[in-house]
Amino acid sequence: MRVMASVVLFSAFVTTQAIAVEQAKPVGKPMRAATAPAVNAKVIAAPAGLDFGVVAPHTLLEGNFKLVNTSDKPLKVLGAQPSCQCTTIEITGKEIPAQASGVPGVLEVPVTMKVSATGIKTAQVKVVVEGEPLPITLDLRAEVAYAVRMAIADAAGNMQPFVDAADDASRLNGVAQIFSSDGKPFRVLSVQGAPPVFVNWNSQSDAPLAKYQVQFALVGEPCEMVPKYLLVETDRADARMIDARVRHACTRISPALEIAEFRCNAGVIAAGGAATFDIEIKKMGGNRIASVKAVDAKFAAELVGQRADGSSLLVTIRLTPGKEVKGVFMTAVHLIAADANGQPYMTQRPEAGAPGQPPKITTLPAEVDLLVYGKVE
Repeated sequence: MRVMASVVLFSAFVTTQAIAVEQAKPVGKPMRAATAPAVNAKVIAAPAGLDFGVVAPHTLLEGNFKLVNTSDKPLKVLGAQPSCQCTTIEITGKEIPAQASGVPGVLEVPVTMKVSATGIKTAQVKVVVEGEPLPITLDLRAEVAYAVRMAIADAAGNMQPFVDAADDASRLNGVAQIFSSDGKPFRVLSVQGAPPVFVNWNSQSDAPLAKYQVQFALVGEPCEMVPKYLLVETDRADARMIDARVRHACTRISPALEIAEFRCNAGVIAAGGAATFDIEIKKMGGNRIASVKAVDAKFAAELVGQRADGSSLLVTIRLTPGKEVKGVFMTAVHLIAADANGQPYMTQRPEAGAPGQPPKITTLPAEVDLLVYGKVE
C-alpha cells in the first residue's frame, strides 16, 4: 500500500476565486537540504526538498519523496510532525524496507501541498524513524503569484511589487508595469476601481498586450484616506484582481493579532452573492476569535467557523456585499479575540510616546481589522 502524506498550506483561501482555466500541473524540482543529514544516518530523504517554482494561488501541488533505508533491517516510522496549517500525514507505523543484496529499501511518500495567498510559501515535515538520532526533514517551497503581476520602480529605480512612498509621498503618483507571467495577452480593466490610463497604448484601437504601463494617482491626505493597496482588475480568469502594497507613513500596520496575510482577495462576487474565505492567525494558543463585524454598514461579515492546529488558528469568514455595492471594493472586517474562558484576550503592543519619549507598552484587547477586496458584478 502506498503511503499518502498531505501537506496543506492555507492563508486566506478564497472559495470565490477559483481558477477557471486548465493549467499544466506544477512539478517539484529537487532542492538541497537546509541542514546536513545526521552523522551515521541510516535513512535519508530523496530528494531532501521540492521546489515547485512559481505557481498560481489556490493550486494543489503534488510531489513525491522517498525514504531510503541503507541498513540491513526494516525501520519503522515513529511519527511525522508538519509545520503548516491543515496538514494530514499518515506514515506513522509504516516500515521502510531493509537493504537487500546491496540495494537500499525505499518507502514512497507522496505529498500534496495546497497554497493560496501570494508570496513565498514553505512547509516542512519532520519524520522520526526508529534508531535515527535526529528527525528527517522534508522541505517544500513555492512562490505563489497570479498569472498577472505588477511592478513599480522604487526611489532607486529598481522594480518592486509595491509602491515605494514611505519617504516620499509624491511617489503615490506614478506608473505601474502590469504583465502576464506566461507572456499571453490580456486587458487591464480598471486601476483602483477607475478606467485605466495607459502609457503609449490605445485601448480603442490597439491589440491586447502581454505588458502594459499604467498610470496611478493615489489619495495622499487625509491620512486615513491613503490606500494600503493599489488594486488592478484584469480580464484574465486566473487573475481578475491583483494588488500592490502601498508603503507610506499612513499605511503602517501594527496588528494586535498575527494574521498571516492582512488582506484577502475575494475575487469577483456575483451580485447578491458572498465570498467565503479562511485566514490563518499565528501564535493564538488556546485563544479564539469571539466575533467578526464588517466595519462598513454596506457589508455584512459572519464568523462561519474556526479550528486550531498547534498554536495557529484557521478562521472561516463570509463577507456579503449589500445590494448597493457595485464594482471594485476594499473594506475592513473587524475581528475580536477571546481567551479560553470567553474573556477578552489581551496583548501588549507599543504605542507612540510623548514627543522626545520612547514608545510605551500598553496592554489592550486583541482586536484587528482585516482588509478584504474584490469586485461585485
